[in-house]
Amino acid sequence: MTTLRLRWQLCVALILLSVLSAALPLRADEKPRGAAAPNSAAGLIGTWALVSIEERNAKGERVTPLDYGPEPIGLLIYDATGHMSAQAMRRGRPRLGSDDVHLATPVKAKTALVGYNAYFGKYEVDEAKGIVVHVVEGSLIPDWEGSRQVRRFTLAGDRLVLEPPTFRAAGEQRTRRLTWQRVRPAGPGN
Repeated sequence: MTTLRLRWQLCVALILLSVLSAALPLRADEKPRGAAAPNSAAGLIGTWALVSIEERNAKGERVTPLDYGPEPIGLLIYDATGHMSAQAMRRGRPRLGSDDVHLATPVKAKTALVGYNAYFGKYEVDEAKGIVVHVVEGSLIPDWEGSRQVRRFTLAGDRLVLEPPTFRAAGEQRTRRLTWQRVRPAGPGN
């Protein structure tokens, strides 16, 4: 009987120890088990809807994105196998007048091209630097194929901010900041 009582007390003590250790606050450098660290590769995995694109000119003034207009839409996907796909476009682009793109006038074709970007490939993450590199395999912009598109990234809950290096648009130097919202599955409680 004494052995049984001792086992019972040991079990109760282990249960209490488990409950108490789970309730203790984490150290500043400790991460909860099962939670993705901020700016981690695991935190990027999922589907993201474009919220906004903020562009600034060389003077630091906010300007409307030439390619995407004031209310762009887009989708960004990172999967667990290291593949990614990105799309962004201007809302309300003029119609080509036919499903046959070969019949589009040069002006309409250029407007369609400039108002849309899409590419896919693999991605690499440098968590320490907060950098994600999109290794482009295929792109609407042929010059991007085989390129490494570097983006500084910041994760805050279900928000992702990507910042590419300074670029040129219509001959003008610009910076860009893309904000994305994680897409959650539809269903009860979501």
